Amino acid sequence: MKLKITIWTLLAILALYSCSTSANKRETLAREVVVNNETFNQTKVEKVELPIERKIIKEGEIAFETANLKETESLITKTVNEMGGYIASDKVFSNEDRITHRMTVRVPSDKFDQLLTKISESAEKLDRKTISALDVTEEYIDVEARIKTKKELESRYKELLVKAKTVEDLLSIEKEIGTLRTEIESIEGRLRYLQDRVSLSSLTIEYYQLTTSSFGFASKLGRAFVTGWNWLLSFIIGLIHMWPFILLIGGGLFIAFRVGRKNKKTNNAS
Repeated sequence: MKLKITIWTLLAILALYSCSTSANKRETLAREVVVNNETFNQTKVEKVELPIERKIIKEGEIAFETANLKETESLITKTVNEMGGYIASDKVFSNEDRITHRMTVRVPSDKFDQLLTKISESAEKLDRKTISALDVTEEYIDVEARIKTKKELESRYKELLVKAKTVEDLLSIEKEIGTLRTEIESIEGRLRYLQDRVSLSSLTIEYYQLTTSSFGFASKLGRAFVTGWNWLLSFIIGLIHMWPFILLIGGGLFIAFRVGRKNKKTNNAS
């Protein structure tokens, strides 16, 4: 009996020890997981990159009617100058019953929406408004990377140029440097173009003022008479150009008529 109690006591002790050991292992494993997670999160935070600044080319076009061309032109010019922009082109032309101004202005990209809103609010009758945005971020990054790579290669060639021992090596390295320099300048030109388009947005503004009534009956009637007279003169000139053909056709018809008449008299006589 005592032997059984001793055995059961030992088994109980072993079970408690096993549970205690398993618990210790689980606690140790849990601490390791926590530490690993903290380490991973810290590493992840340290490796998080800053968001890429998007490179957007903004362009737009707006057309509207105005009651006073001079006042509208003054408003646009003043607003563009206040925003640090400039007028790239300005054209004036007449079209039937209206006088139209067409301007292309360029303003800093962060002022583009403000300029568009201000001009839209000043318009009496808005005909159309279009806006486009082109994302050139990938091309921008690619161009910058290409410039960096080629400049690093150019630096290596310059180092080799100093160490060149023969005239042949010297000429060969200088040729490679010249080729690289041409490529770098070409790519830098593309980068400057992108920078200009991204930093300054373009807006084409077309505004017009009516000079007569919306239908313009009197002016259109006068133009119709003039157009009809011009067509008549053109027709007469065209006939004059064809006088040989008219003479031949007329002569042929006259001869045919005379022959036919003569044959008719002969038949009647017989």
